[in-house]
Amino acid sequence: MPDAFYERLSALDAIFLDLESETVPMHVGAALLFDAKPLMLEHGGLDIERITQYTLAALDTDARYRQRLAWVPGLRHPVWVDDDRFNIHFHLRHTRLPLPGDERMLKRLVGRLFSQRLDRSRPLWEFWIVEGVENDQFALVAKAHHCMVDGVAGVGLVEALLQIGPPGPQRQPKEWQPRPAPSGPELLRHEIKHRIDGLRKLTHFGPRIRKDFGGVVGVLRSGMKLGPQTAFTAPDVSAYRRFDWTSFDLVDVKAIKNALGGTINDVVLATTTGAIRRFLEARKVDVDAIDGFRAFLPVSTRKASGGLTGNQVAMLLAELPISEPDPIQRLDEVIRVTTTLKKESNQTAGAELIEDVADLTTRRIILEISRAAIRRRAYSVVVTNVPGPPLELNLLGAPMKRIYPLVPIPPTQNLGIALFSYNGWLCWGFNADWERFPEVHELVEHLEASFAEYKRLAESRAESHHVAGYL
Repeated sequence: MPDAFYERLSALDAIFLDLESETVPMHVGAALLFDAKPLMLEHGGLDIERITQYTLAALDTDARYRQRLAWVPGLRHPVWVDDDRFNIHFHLRHTRLPLPGDERMLKRLVGRLFSQRLDRSRPLWEFWIVEGVENDQFALVAKAHHCMVDGVAGVGLVEALLQIGPPGPQRQPKEWQPRPAPSGPELLRHEIKHRIDGLRKLTHFGPRIRKDFGGVVGVLRSGMKLGPQTAFTAPDVSAYRRFDWTSFDLVDVKAIKNALGGTINDVVLATTTGAIRRFLEARKVDVDAIDGFRAFLPVSTRKASGGLTGNQVAMLLAELPISEPDPIQRLDEVIRVTTTLKKESNQTAGAELIEDVADLTTRRIILEISRAAIRRRAYSVVVTNVPGPPLELNLLGAPMKRIYPLVPIPPTQNLGIALFSYNGWLCWGFNADWERFPEVHELVEHLEASFAEYKRLAESRAESHHVAGYL
């Protein structure tokens, strides 16, 4: 008989379970659009059996997708154990849009699927294959609990599932044998030992605490600031979600960056800030009177050997200059804010120190900081930008056209914005509360107008530089 197996969740991973509630699902996800023709059968439907076997083989890259949660008795710390009743058909599901299968109908369906929490008694992920999307397309709607993956880890799963170039021979799934789980007393004994060892290890943290103490103070100070009450915040969210998306040509994004300054992420934040300003102005809000409108920017701390699962992120809070009417000045202010965060505040190191101490002792350290930040509306919106593959990927020869990511929203927010770069496109996904933020598509239109404004300004500046150089 194989040895008993379990793997302890880190404090940061476990926090995403603690923060989940009936109205706050804590999965990350994406809607992937594919050309359906290479996978169509003679009768016109997709070859679901082939997709199923291929997906099952792709799971061999990481055992996490065949593992479920268990809990340490008494201390209630979560661990991963192999799922002895794993069934691919529970996780890979199949549906179809009614005619005409247009983009609006697909967005409605994606929002409905993202509203549904994952079953904690099973591995915490689902794939939905959606047929009948207009223009001979199908969609793959992917969900995985945030305790399993962050944005960068999600890229690893996409790259494990998809291919570059023509499809090779069909991969066959390996035979999988679940390992037995430890008994409750064993889990309790191991967890107590982990915490005792953790207290001993803390005695070696002195130099690190002295080095990163300023960063810890910065994290706590940022997390305790009271944010403004706007259309983007609410006392609590409903259980239902809307999902919307758009995409921009990365060539245009880079042209703005090159002409006006900053990084791609600075252009993203300035464009978002302009959209938020336009959105609030359209509702007759005095944007000049709003102070402390901050964005939560998850920053990856994942090392090259960090693996495909789990969370390795730090929290940065950036104040967005929504009161600035001039788009150039707005971008300059965003650049100043992000440069300060990256070079001077040391908040990333401070956040990592807090996470490591919590992992050695108790996750309540992170939990209380997170809950306090949420209660005080320390940030009004999440904006996460994950670099993806620059080349076209395909699923069994079916080219992927776009991928629109999802980030969950906390109890006091109405909107989360996620970005993913893919094959020359910057794809935006907007996860919004169905009841309290019904205007999400209006925000998307304001975002497109904000981006168009920066594109015109970049073209004008590039043209003036060309003329000056010619003269």
